[in-house]
Amino acid sequence: MRSAIASEGFGSILTKDSLTLAIEALSWMAYTGIGERSSLLKASRQLGLNNANDLRQAHRLIMETIRFENRVDWLISQSIPEETIKHVSHGIRSLLRVLAYSKYVDAKPAKQLEVIVAWARQIFGWRDLQQYEEDIARLVSSSQRYNFRDLPEVKRVAVETCHPAWYVKRLTQIFGRSLALKILIRNLRPVSTFARVNPIKNTDEGLVAKQLNAVKMNGVDNAYLLERSNQPIRSKLSASGEIVIQDLASIVAGLVASPKAGQSVLDVCASPGNKTTHLAAQMGNQGEIYSVELSADRILHWKQEVARSGCSIASPIMADASSPPIKRQVDVAMVDPPCSNTGVFARDPVSKWRVTLGRITELSLRQSAILQAASEHVRSGGTLVYCTCSILPEENEFAVETFLNKNPEFKLVPQTPFVGSPGLRGLTKCQRFYSHLHDCNGYFIAKMAKTN
Repeated sequence: MRSAIASEGFGSILTKDSLTLAIEALSWMAYTGIGERSSLLKASRQLGLNNANDLRQAHRLIMETIRFENRVDWLISQSIPEETIKHVSHGIRSLLRVLAYSKYVDAKPAKQLEVIVAWARQIFGWRDLQQYEEDIARLVSSSQRYNFRDLPEVKRVAVETCHPAWYVKRLTQIFGRSLALKILIRNLRPVSTFARVNPIKNTDEGLVAKQLNAVKMNGVDNAYLLERSNQPIRSKLSASGEIVIQDLASIVAGLVASPKAGQSVLDVCASPGNKTTHLAAQMGNQGEIYSVELSADRILHWKQEVARSGCSIASPIMADASSPPIKRQVDVAMVDPPCSNTGVFARDPVSKWRVTLGRITELSLRQSAILQAASEHVRSGGTLVYCTCSILPEENEFAVETFLNKNPEFKLVPQTPFVGSPGLRGLTKCQRFYSHLHDCNGYFIAKMAKTN
């Protein structure tokens, strides 16, 4: 029988194998910069550990350690000399982060920390771990209660809320201190999971909702909250395409586009395909969707999603979204360009440590180019929808204002449904979502009509 310890923070059991997987995956992430799922898959193959429960628990441990990464690193620095930390391997640094998270955030009792350290000796070998034993002992046995009051204001808030200091500063500039803190604090826990019932595969929406024990979202067609869903049934319905796991704000964006049967749609930056299949469902699988995606791997993912959903009217086009190679005008253009993902920090904490102010400047230029290119394929009287999973105005209101100034034939129009918050800078016809208000990803939606 495998030894295990309860992990209340994760709602499941931590085992030696799940700890091994988490440390190895965290090390790969630090060494190569790959995402958590790719690194966990790599670790699983490398170590020959593929128990589903261990993988699930390792993923939770990875995500939560990363969610609190800068706070964890600060706590480590209070127990271990900087010179030591500077020279440790990725594996040892990952172990220290897991230990600091387990002690100070997950609040594991001393006995469970001792078990984790004992497992670490088996994982690394006592010879490799021997030189760090005193450092580890100081980290896990300290009875000191740390606070961050003596840190400079921006760094203090950054460590307390676990965000990059530049992001804390920028959010405070945009929203003011009180609202910025609400946004930052909300990102310390994941948002809820939502799903959309797919009428192409299942027309009995009520039955699906009953099977899932899901909560219908008022005012949002086919959208359900899955916080009490039955996991095996959810997996089965998702695999069959009867439901699509999709964030609430993303579902709203598809409904705002509102394409009709028989129309033509340009869908740029189309992967992973959730929006494509939602557009097709609203069209009753009648019409044409041109889905543009630059990456061959992402097109493969898109094809799998489209096939699972039963969508038969979408055609993939591998091309740069800033110059989609289609010759005709379309009724609806859906633009969901690459963005900073500042709206998904609660769901995907990995992304908050990878984005920079410089990167946001690059993205905003790219977004404007993609929006402009897509608009040139919209017929007179047609609709252009622009959306991002960012809450920064550089990628949203600024981009829309610049576009409208250059293209006076486009006008902002009201959105249906409108269940978010009004846009900033007087763009009240735009729609914003915030995790602390709507329990979904942060998001922005602008809908524009092309006049004659």
